[in-house]
Amino acid sequence: MISVNKFFLLICISALLSACSSSSKQHLIEPPSESQIEYTVKEQVSLTLNAFTPVAGQAIPNNSVLEAYKARGYEPIWIENQKINKSIYKLVDILEQSYTHGLNPIHYHTNIIKEYLALKKPSPQQLAEMDVIATIALTSYAHDLSNGRYEPLLIDPNWQLDAPNDNWRNLLYLSSATGMVDSLPMLTPRNPQYQILQKWLVYYQDLTSKEKDIFVSTGSILSIGDEGPRVAQLRARLVQLGDIRLSTRKVNEEHFDIRLKEALIRFQRRHHISVDGSAGPKTIQTLNVPLEVRAKQITYNLERWRWLPSDLEANRVWVDLTNYTVDMHLNGELTSMKVVIGKPERKTPVFKGLMTYMVTNPTWRVPHRIARENLLPKLQADPNYLVKHGYKLYSSWSIGAKELDSTKINWKKITESKLSYRFEQQPDEDNALGQYKFMFPNKNEIYLHDTPAKHLFRKTDRAFSSGCVRLENPTEFAREITKGSKRFNEMTKALKSKSNSVITLPTYIPVYLVYFTVVPNANGMLEFRNDIYERDQLMEDAMGYSFFNPKESI
Repeated sequence: MISVNKFFLLICISALLSACSSSSKQHLIEPPSESQIEYTVKEQVSLTLNAFTPVAGQAIPNNSVLEAYKARGYEPIWIENQKINKSIYKLVDILEQSYTHGLNPIHYHTNIIKEYLALKKPSPQQLAEMDVIATIALTSYAHDLSNGRYEPLLIDPNWQLDAPNDNWRNLLYLSSATGMVDSLPMLTPRNPQYQILQKWLVYYQDLTSKEKDIFVSTGSILSIGDEGPRVAQLRARLVQLGDIRLSTRKVNEEHFDIRLKEALIRFQRRHHISVDGSAGPKTIQTLNVPLEVRAKQITYNLERWRWLPSDLEANRVWVDLTNYTVDMHLNGELTSMKVVIGKPERKTPVFKGLMTYMVTNPTWRVPHRIARENLLPKLQADPNYLVKHGYKLYSSWSIGAKELDSTKINWKKITESKLSYRFEQQPDEDNALGQYKFMFPNKNEIYLHDTPAKHLFRKTDRAFSSGCVRLENPTEFAREITKGSKRFNEMTKALKSKSNSVITLPTYIPVYLVYFTVVPNANGMLEFRNDIYERDQLMEDAMGYSFFNPKESI
């Protein structure tokens, strides 16, 4: 559906084209001179930029167009020797293929540019307009491909990871239009995961345009040894989704054999559902998610990759929220472990931090929200709760606040809005933070830490915390980030003495908390993960995405 602004814009451009077309028949005899075109470009830049009302983050690309034309003295980009540079045709082809990156060609004015290119005898004004519009399209696409089209914070306040770069802007200062167009592919995120996702998007788009979904009829659980048409449907669907490769070997399509079971197990693993090799209700429901829906999910995750830095640090901590894991990329080695993340009502935000220090045997200063929502109800039920669990109570959050006797306070008379005390849990084996706290200072007060609740790591879905990230093996984590330094010995001594110590890290480490619902696995197949925090729906609402068929006219 075209927005009011876009609809108005298309009317304006159409009117502009028709008016210019009629004038060309009356006045154009000789090809326009370069000086005529250059002068007209200068006249048209501001006018055309204003006509193309900035949408979302597009004010930045449009301003860059104006600056680039000023820098080149308003010399046209796409007109050379009184002729249209052939690279503009290549640009249009690239823009029309933008859907293969999950972007929509309608944003890049391809039909408008093609209308100008179809003019047999364009006037200086028409050539100038085409030059500016083509540059706007090039710049917008370069920006979107490099940094993403949408502002993440406008989509989700808990998504605070946005690392824009200026690589796309440099493209406008290359010496030729050919160089600008040829440089566009270099702006895509270079991470292999983006490249694989993009190829799978093309696969799903091609499938959707050429084939209908093969759905598995609902019914009883299908397992090895079963026979019938539903088994044939199951096999055909797994072939369609890439879990079974086509073979020349003859197969009884309606027989559930070991090969089909193995394929189904692969499917279940990469969709994070119970792995049993049988097609029960949950598995069939997942199998029957339409290809078009899967294509949309891939586009959301391609956009998320474009919000990340163009180059990731070799040494980094990568908290993969939808996989419930932390991956330590340190000194050329990868170490991974399970984590517990924030429950849906207390989402762990997406952001980047810099880990600078760790704390052994930490004191837990309870955040206001947790004190109001968790501690207060427990105190109202049991006034001795703080004493039993090793907490100290202070009159306020100010320095030098007086320590109070929690058993002498009538907690039932205190409401959440009037709770102003400071609660601190002292270091011991029951402390909510365990033996370690790993700090990367941030406005969200999120950090990684140990936990006494080890049983939660046995669960498949591990969204149980109040927002911070709990580590399965914090000792190993601490060892890795202090390896080969004096800090490792400091840590060991502090643990043995059970002292509450702050240890500065020998090297500060970038920490990424990321959220992807579609991720390539080690075999290059796609994992479709549970959307724990329902962030895909926010992407759907913001992007207004509808599956793009390149054969449709805009």
